[in-house]
Amino acid sequence: MNNHRWGGLALLVICVVLLAWGIFVLGFLAEPSAVGRMRVAIAAIGGVSIVLAAAAAVAGVRMLISRRT
Repeated sequence: MNNHRWGGLALLVICVVLLAWGIFVLGFLAEPSAVGRMRVAIAAIGGVSIVLAAAAAVAGVRMLISRRT
């Protein structure tokens, strides 16, 4: 089915976007104003984005490799 290929490619695109977003957000940890709760929030948002990117990559590759009909 072509739906698996389309869905897998969409997940890989989402993976790249989330990974770029996570790296961008984690870049703000070096700012002097990133202290206390704000630093924790920045780390959480960046970390969760990267974890979700990894999950999307695994799911996307799995969908592209699977041979379900």
